[in-house]
Amino acid sequence: MNPTIPTLFAELLSNSDVTDICVNRWDQIFFDRGRGLEPLPLAGTLFTSENAWKTFVLEQISLSGKSWDAKLPFLDTIFFQTHRAHIAFPPLAQFGISVSLRRLPRSQNGAEERWKDSEAAFQILKNGIANHETMLFAGGTGSGKTTLLNDLLSFVPANERMIALEDTSEILPIHPHFISLLSRTQNADGYGAVTLRDLLKQTLRMRPDRILVGECRGDEVLDLLQALNTGHRGTLATVHANSARDALRRVELLALIAARGTIPSTLVKELLVHGIQKIVFLERVAGMRRIQTILQIEGLERDIIFTRPLFQSGSPETNHKEIPSGLPPKAMQIR
Repeated sequence: MNPTIPTLFAELLSNSDVTDICVNRWDQIFFDRGRGLEPLPLAGTLFTSENAWKTFVLEQISLSGKSWDAKLPFLDTIFFQTHRAHIAFPPLAQFGISVSLRRLPRSQNGAEERWKDSEAAFQILKNGIANHETMLFAGGTGSGKTTLLNDLLSFVPANERMIALEDTSEILPIHPHFISLLSRTQNADGYGAVTLRDLLKQTLRMRPDRILVGECRGDEVLDLLQALNTGHRGTLATVHANSARDALRRVELLALIAARGTIPSTLVKELLVHGIQKIVFLERVAGMRRIQTILQIEGLERDIIFTRPLFQSGSPETNHKEIPSGLPPKAMQIR
């Protein structure tokens, strides 16, 4: 651990049970160890002043290979090689420099043990990996999307080339043939931005066997759907959504926004249905991450996407086995 880190803060960072650390200001720190956010006792003793806290933050930014400019009041980077960091600077952060830390996904060792409460669902997803299926992982912040994605990547054959596209490096599989590409924001003069859409276009020229997208939330979604329909199966991506079905709606909406009226909704749905095989929804309950729903996309009829539930947490029909494909699919209409 870096010797410049105060002892109490270092203990917090090294505690594997602590997933999030929120520093609202130099003397107000909260942490989450699965019970919701709790205030850190004696937080005001870690740093002597706002200036000491600013010096510490700028030092860590420099160590992470990034730089800060007063014209860019927000910054995303990696701190201590263990945590994703989002930093907000004054005057936008009115109470001083605010830092939000999220522990990076753990090693894939013990992946099946980590998902033992969703054992049947994890087996379905392992089969999807083996069958080179494209899967979308949805859920809220901290629900375990990236952790599950990382765990499943340990089952990708060693001879397959994987390329990850992210804003911040969180996809870290144990795999011999893995490349990570990071987007870049514009500089203070408004130049130099490299978006996920830019990275995706380059990735398609890099002979990927699997494309991994850290978070779908912009124009890259349209290019991704087109890539999925031109031979790039086996892609894994994450998206923020409130349910598996909402994830489909959000992907369609993002693609339509990217198309800017040049592609009809029906065509976007066709790309979605033919490009994505499974939607996986995760949730965090009482501090525990679990796979809540797995939907199989069956097809499109007129304006209706048909899905079949393969797994539903808490449902006696689907909690312990995959639903046979002979059962009628459940229709889902996206308006």
